[in-house]
This record gives sequence, C-alpha cells and structure tokens, in this order.
Amino acid sequence: MTGGSTDIRFLLLSTEYGGNAGACARVLANLGFGPPVLVEPRFEDWAEARKFAVHAAGLLETAPRFDSLERAVADAHWVVGTSCRGRKHPDRKPPMGPEEFASRLRSLAAGEKAAVVFGPESTGLTNAELGLCQDILYLPTSPDYPSLNLAQAVALVAWEARKALGREAGREAGTAGRARVSAGEIEGLIGHMRRTLSVIGYLNPQNPDIVLDDLRKVLMRAEPDGRELAMLRGIFHKMDVWIDMHGGPENPNKKNRRNRG
Repeated sequence: MTGGSTDIRFLLLSTEYGGNAGACARVLANLGFGPPVLVEPRFEDWAEARKFAVHAAGLLETAPRFDSLERAVADAHWVVGTSCRGRKHPDRKPPMGPEEFASRLRSLAAGEKAAVVFGPESTGLTNAELGLCQDILYLPTSPDYPSLNLAQAVALVAWEARKALGREAGREAGTAGRARVSAGEIEGLIGHMRRTLSVIGYLNPQNPDIVLDDLRKVLMRAEPDGRELAMLRGIFHKMDVWIDMHGGPENPNKKNRRNRG
C-alpha cells in the first residue's frame, strides 16, 4: 500500500509456523496492503499457510522472499523493528509507541519506503537485528502476558499504518522535505568505515561491531541525504588514499578503477 506517496512493507523474519504467515497475509489483505515480505522463513507447511490465509492465499504465492534481513531492507529509507519487551538500555535507542509511529510514517518524504520488521514467534528480534533498524516500535501489552501472536502484532501495526496513510493521501508530493538515503546505502558506508577504521587501529579486532553499531545508530538518527552520505564517503576515501600513500594497504578504490580500465 502506498497511501499517496509512502510505500510500507511488512517483513516477517524467520517465521516458524505456516499458519502465522498465512494469518498475516490475510490481515494485510483485509487492511488493503500487499503481501508480507518473507525473510528466511523457517516453516515448511505451506498447505497450513494457505489454509490460514483463506482468500488471501494468492498473496503468499507472490510474497517477496529474501535470504537475509540486510538484503530485505536495503532499499528502505526507514526501518522499524517491533518488540513487546522492555529494553535494557532504552536511552540508546528509545522505543516509540503506535501513535509516534503513525506520526513518523506520515512525515516521510514522497517516494520514501518504510519497512516494519517482525521477528520469529519464539524469540522475537535479536539485538543484532534491532541494530539494523533505525527505530523500535514498542507494542504496549499487559506485563502479566506481554507476548502477542504474530498475526495480532501485524494487525495492530497495519491498522495504525492504514490510518496514518489514509490521512496522508491528500498531502502534496515532496512537501516532507529532503529524501534520506536507504538502509542499504548506510550499510555501504558502515562497510567502508569497517575497513578504514580497522586499518588505522581504531576498532577492537576482537569485537569491531561494538563501535560500528554505535556509528550506525548515529547515522540513523542523523537521517543523512545523498549529498551528506557522499561527503562522508569522500572523507573515508581521502583517508584510504593517505594510508595508501604512506605505506599502508592499497586504496581499494584504486583497484576498482584499474579493473574498470
């Protein structure tokens, strides 16, 4: 569903039961959305999935599939992970409620894509998977029984999205400001940072992801546009050139230019 100018997708990561995948497809069809995106599905009972999808079984047949979360969110501009659990360090990435989620969804620029990620039924999203998300959507439930069925969680979020996008339909394209870069482009910069910062000894070789995860959070909060991302890539490229000229590892961009020649 694009609801005017915003495209939102619902990603089911490592779903364990076919019935839940089918029920999710059904509720998304009920609310006017396209098929769920299946990322590394674990279930094998597709007959059960189609049974629970009822008349939305066709959505399962056309559902996009990915073998990793990184690839599934690569072209998304806003990635939101869902959770019913409290966070040990909420100050590092404060979770938002459904109302804030709807407000942020309405604020996306024309043509930007949003992705909402739902984890496996038994564990939910891991910290590493939440680390790939710009924001965390907390679904408030009773502390006595906080866990929601997967399809129930999808229904709650989809309903908020439907309301938000319905109100968005009359907005003129392009009024939300500059277009932020996609999650895949940010991951490209993170990969560049990993190499260069490793060469200069800034990262702990035993656990480089501690610093890189914090840098990813900084970038996600900043929501850079294409010009700003190019500037950051340019800074790290200049660092690579300097390292190459002073006896360090060869600048990888030099190899790329040589191969193209």
